[in-house]
Amino acid sequence: MLKIFFLITDIVAIILSFLLAKFLRYHGGIHFIPNQLPTLIFLILTIILIAYFHDLYNHYYYIQSGRVFFKLVNVWIISFISYVLIGFLTKFYFLINSRGFIFYFFFITYPLIISFLRLFIIPRFLSIYFSNPAQRIIFKYVGPQEKFVQFSQFFNENNTVGINLINSSCKEICSKSKDVFLHCEVNDFGELYKKIHEYAAPGQRIHVAASLLNDLPLKWEWCKIDNLPVMSLKFNLERKWQAVVRRVIDVIISLLFLLIFLPFFIIIALAIKLDSRGPVIYKQKRCGKDGKEFTLYKFRSMYYNTSQKEREEEFKSFIENKTSKGKIINYSEVTRVGKILRRTSIDEFPQFLNVLKGDMTLIGPRPPIPYEVKYYKDWHKDRLKIKPGISGLWQVYGRGSMPCDSSIFLDLIYVLNRSLTLDIKLLFQTIPAVLLGKGAY
Repeated sequence: MLKIFFLITDIVAIILSFLLAKFLRYHGGIHFIPNQLPTLIFLILTIILIAYFHDLYNHYYYIQSGRVFFKLVNVWIISFISYVLIGFLTKFYFLINSRGFIFYFFFITYPLIISFLRLFIIPRFLSIYFSNPAQRIIFKYVGPQEKFVQFSQFFNENNTVGINLINSSCKEICSKSKDVFLHCEVNDFGELYKKIHEYAAPGQRIHVAASLLNDLPLKWEWCKIDNLPVMSLKFNLERKWQAVVRRVIDVIISLLFLLIFLPFFIIIALAIKLDSRGPVIYKQKRCGKDGKEFTLYKFRSMYYNTSQKEREEEFKSFIENKTSKGKIINYSEVTRVGKILRRTSIDEFPQFLNVLKGDMTLIGPRPPIPYEVKYYKDWHKDRLKIKPGISGLWQVYGRGSMPCDSSIFLDLIYVLNRSLTLDIKLLFQTIPAVLLGKGAY
C-alpha cells in the first residue's frame, strides 16, 4: 500500500510540475503545445524509474531526511540529463524543445513540489499511518540482549519506519514476523556472512546491524543506530521465468554491444599487435557456476611470458595478507597499451562472447582462476553458486581497491540479494564506474 501511495504522489507531483511549468512558460495560455502528451508520459516513466532505483519507494529511508534529500537531488540530475540527452539524440521529435519549459520544470516547479511532498508531507503521513498498531511491522530481534532495549527505543521514537522490535524469546509474536533484525558484532566478514546465512530464508527480508558494514563502500544502510549501519537484504531464489528473462537480456545486450563496437575492436587489435609480441586475445581457464571450468576471453594487456606461478603467489598474498587486489599487480609486466586497456576496462570487452556462449552473465561475481579457488575459505565458495558476470557489486563499488574478504563478501551479498531490478541498477551504475576508472588496476 505504501509503495502505491508513493507512486501516486510522484505522478501527481510530475503532472502538477508539468502544468505549472507550461503555465509559466506560455504566460497562462491554455493552448495546445506540440508533443505535450508524449513529454508528460516520458517524464512520468523516467522519473518514476529513476526514483525506484534510488530506493525512494522504500519507506525505511524516510527515517533520514538528509539521505532522502540527496537521493532526490540525484533523481533530479539524472532526469534532467536523460531529458536533454534523449531530446538531443531524437532532435526533440517527441519531446517539448522549449528551453523555457525545460528550465521551469527542472529548476523550479518539479524540485519545489517534489521536495515539499517527499521531505514534509510523506514523513508526516507515515507517522500518522503507523500510529495505528495494526499497521506496524514486526521484526524478530536476534542478537545480544543488552542491545535490544536500545534498538527498541530507537524504533519507538522514530515512528516513520513503523517497526515493532520483538525479542526472539516471544515465540508466539515472532511467529507472525516475516522480517529478522540481526545485530552482529564480529570483526570478520566470514563470521558476519555465516550469521546472515544462518538466519536468511528464501523470500525473507533480513535487516543487519553491524559495525563491520562501515568498512564497505555500499552505503545501502537505511539508518544508523549509535553508528551501527542497518542494511536490508532479501534472500531471493531465482525462478524459471526470471532465468529466461535474464538470458534474453544477456543475449540482446551482448549482440548489440559486439556489433556496435566491432570496428573499435579492430583498432584495439592493431594497437596490441604493434605494442608487443603475442596474441591479441588472451585465453584463460576460469571457474564458472558450481566450479565448472570454461575459457575466458580478454584483450591481452600483459607481456606474454608472465609466469603463472608468480600470479598464484600474488593471489595467495591477496588472500592471506588482506591486501587490495590492485596492490598485488606487477605493473612492469603490463604493456603500454595494456595500461590503457586495464584503466578503461576495455580489456574485458571480449567477455561479451562468453556471455553469448552462456558461460557468463552480464551481472554476477567475477570468474576466479582455478588456482584462486584452491586458496578459498569455505564461505568464499558460495560465490560459485551462480554464473559469473562481467560486472557486479565489487566492480561498481570497489574493484581493485578492496581487500579479499570484503570484496568476496560483496559478491555473496549479491548472490543472496539477486534480482532482475538489482541487475538493471548495476548495469546502469557500471557505466560511470568504467568511465571514471573507479578502482581499476
